[in-house]
Amino acid sequence: MLKQILLGGLLGGITLFMWGIISWAVLDWHNNTVRSHEGIHAVVENIDDHLPETGVYYFPPMTFEKDDTEAMDAWMELHRTEPHGMIIYNATPGDPMPPMRLLSGFMVNIVTCMMASVLLALALPSLAGYWQRVLFVLSLGVFAIISIHLVQFVFHDMPTSWTTGQALDMTAASLFLGLVLAGIVKNK
Repeated sequence: MLKQILLGGLLGGITLFMWGIISWAVLDWHNNTVRSHEGIHAVVENIDDHLPETGVYYFPPMTFEKDDTEAMDAWMELHRTEPHGMIIYNATPGDPMPPMRLLSGFMVNIVTCMMASVLLALALPSLAGYWQRVLFVLSLGVFAIISIHLVQFVFHDMPTSWTTGQALDMTAASLFLGLVLAGIVKNK
């Protein structure tokens, strides 16, 4: 079984990595997921003068103690009447896609696929055949979509286009992964 898990991790990792390249670099369906607009230059002009370090920043910012009811009321009114959102900010300049990021992503894909292989191996007694194993791995992806992207959609006002794009991408990735792992992780 260990051999199946390791092989599933490697071949599944290659599958996810290749799908990521196709999904983000070849297909144009993420054009609606991540927006580009000239106005962003004005938003980020001098951003390094105003944000102290790399992080996720929520605006309007909650720069007061939560037990300060007057400040909390003013913040809630500002949130109701003004634009709000999150900024994911990296204070360190660098290449858009350095080789180490690609290698790190590939390694994360391998570990993810090893975990999916372990879960699939544990579920084998209740999975009758190949297509049941594919469906099991696909369901792992759907679980991730619901627990991550739908939660962010609900609680962090992530745009529908982002949530839908990520859900479609992850569903396809999970299906492709299921097709690969179901052929590797199986009863002998």
